[in-house]
Amino acid sequence: MLINKRIQSRWSRLAAMNRQELTDRTREELGKRWDALRYHLGSNFAIDHLKLQPRTSSKFFFGSADVSSLVMRLRERLPQETAQIIERAERICRHRFDLLGYEDLDYGADIEWHSDLVHGKRAPRKLWFKIPYLDFAEVGDSKVTWELNRHQHFVTLAKAYRLTGDERFAVEIFRQWRHWHAENPYPIGINWASSLEVAFRSLSWIWTYFLLGDCPVTPPGFQEEWLRALSVNGRHIERYLSTYFSPNTHLLGEGVALFFIGALCPELPTAERWKRRGWEIVLRESSVQVQGDGMHFEQSIYYHVYALDFFVHARILASLNDIPIPVEFDHTLQKMLTTLCVLCRAGDPPRLGDDDGGRVFDPRRNRTQHMLDPLITGAVLYGRGDFKSVAGGLREETLWLLGEQCIAEFDRISATEPVQGSIALRSAGLYVAAHDQPKQQLVVDAGAQGAIRPRPDAQATKSRIVNRNTIRNVGILQTAGA
Repeated sequence: MLINKRIQSRWSRLAAMNRQELTDRTREELGKRWDALRYHLGSNFAIDHLKLQPRTSSKFFFGSADVSSLVMRLRERLPQETAQIIERAERICRHRFDLLGYEDLDYGADIEWHSDLVHGKRAPRKLWFKIPYLDFAEVGDSKVTWELNRHQHFVTLAKAYRLTGDERFAVEIFRQWRHWHAENPYPIGINWASSLEVAFRSLSWIWTYFLLGDCPVTPPGFQEEWLRALSVNGRHIERYLSTYFSPNTHLLGEGVALFFIGALCPELPTAERWKRRGWEIVLRESSVQVQGDGMHFEQSIYYHVYALDFFVHARILASLNDIPIPVEFDHTLQKMLTTLCVLCRAGDPPRLGDDDGGRVFDPRRNRTQHMLDPLITGAVLYGRGDFKSVAGGLREETLWLLGEQCIAEFDRISATEPVQGSIALRSAGLYVAAHDQPKQQLVVDAGAQGAIRPRPDAQATKSRIVNRNTIRNVGILQTAGA
């Protein structure tokens, strides 16, 4: 009976697919089998035969010549964050990690990249598409495993190296880099099972590379090794985009990673295609995922900030590389920032909706008080004194994204009180009742149950109206300074 229900469910799903989805999914399944055959025949996916193109101009958020002055400014303006970076890097060198709220996990002398240490589970070393990564009995909590394999701790080590000049931190990066590649050959293991995780890892490798710059302990040939590794990541992301499975922040993050690899690795033959396709995904998703009132369609404050981070990082990189920024895209970002500003007028934002726990820049900055971080970058980008007033002081992320000159610009902006008064965010179903003296506000969430990906057809609009008859959360009080 159970088998019959599964077969019936699969046939129903197939019947619901249009021709394009059927074509894409068939291509993906054939690609998985072809990669499996190539792996068993000893192929390294043409990495050795990849013909790198002549280097052309591309710009990251900062160049090697900028890092020393940025580090100096970081010490001056954010001494507490500086100390925390170094302290975390010391623990990372001892292979002790904080992952998704679990603190000081000891991964031992040789990091076990396939393990969920919290629950004592180890994912099998087999073809990634044969691993049931949602099966707790077999792999544990895959999110714990993936969080380590995002390699965002590489960025912490690289920053600690630049802050202290201590080469131990850089040596540890290269040691883990080599060990990880030995333990995760494509296409083997759980760490290839999610395209979003490959995207996050790609972004971490890019940040690490530019932070290290001309580090004297860099192994010979590392740049080419790094390019070839990113070519494997880009190939995987492009082939297995979350177009149908998770067309939300998964697809957005994958698009951002493709854009970054394409824009910053022009030596790769596929760079131009990846840059173009990634940027197209970012722009399209900004119009699809963001509602008319500026709220992200997943109806979650955390996911709103999470998506906003992706959009802002991509927007700044595009500007640096002379890629035209559509006016509509900037309007969307300002709407998202303004919505966040409104929800934070009386203190930290309410935690409505679910919470991924991850962040694009620093996974440690995932508490309620860190949700205001994008407002500082937005204040500098768009000259908004209300964003500055609500968010407060300079953030480390803004300094790395916009460079040393952002400090003078930030200091120049006059903080102004945001527009007060009650506000209805009708698309999101959020209603904000505000009071000035004392400064406080009541946020009522009367929106649709769950995330409804916006569609341009009337039926989808009708569905949102019909579903908005249930009040989800009432009485979330914010008070200034709370």
